Amino acid sequence: MTLGDVVNEGLLEEIFDPRTGIMHSVAFASGSGTNFREAVLESQKEDSNFSIDLLITDKKKKKGEIIGALEYAEKFGVESFTLNGYKFCGSWIKAQETVEGRIAYEERTQAFNMELLKKIQDYESSNIINFDLAVLAGYMRLVKGALLRRFDRRAINVHPAALDIFNDNGTRKYIGENAVFDALSAGEERTRSSIILLDPETDAGSVLVSGSWVEYTGKRPVTQDEADEHQEKQKEESDWPALRFALSAIANGELEIHRTTFHHDGNPAIVYKGIEQPYQGVELPLENG
Repeated sequence: MTLGDVVNEGLLEEIFDPRTGIMHSVAFASGSGTNFREAVLESQKEDSNFSIDLLITDKKKKKGEIIGALEYAEKFGVESFTLNGYKFCGSWIKAQETVEGRIAYEERTQAFNMELLKKIQDYESSNIINFDLAVLAGYMRLVKGALLRRFDRRAINVHPAALDIFNDNGTRKYIGENAVFDALSAGEERTRSSIILLDPETDAGSVLVSGSWVEYTGKRPVTQDEADEHQEKQKEESDWPALRFALSAIANGELEIHRTTFHHDGNPAIVYKGIEQPYQGVELPLENG
């Protein structure tokens, strides 16, 4: 079988089966909440087959003001829950000073994620639903342990860089929080966003969707401010359309995981509407519009 061939249904694992009804989703956010907003807006479309039922944040305020994600949740009538990650886990920077500090931080992080899972399960029991998908919409904490297992292959993340650009050893070149600045500083002339399956490693899961390319028009050498300005443009032109597309495609059963075909890094291939996709997943904009 070659790339682009129709894949036998028996070789596919569904992320969500639309025959079961609507796809219930829980979102996670840490800041402005624009990705969360776009997810909710997509869910409100007349032909949508998914809902964003609950928002979880790791803080209520930033610089003394309520974070945007919580404001959007109130505006849209989405129930929210906050568990302060810094108060629960402490400072990662300080924890790195000693081996004991790192071990203790990891234990607190595991407990933090366990507590979040309990809150999710309480919501599910109270509302008689099961969450089908977790959406990391600008969430700046690691999902680990029990929470990660609960949403294994059922959680997506928005990453602001192309993940089909590799180091010499075959690993992804632009990962982490500052991926846009790193890419532009390395001389990349354009960037795009990736919607990926959540993985225990940082930005390591299969790429479901790659957003449209956004050309960099700023000065060089690149400053952090210029990279931030470019990233704001990228959110609108690449992040949001890619996230909306991914959510809709998953909810309609159009995005699936190949059971027997894997890429060089061990990630399973992604299949869209029965057709195996390249490493970068579905590339936007689609050729047929």
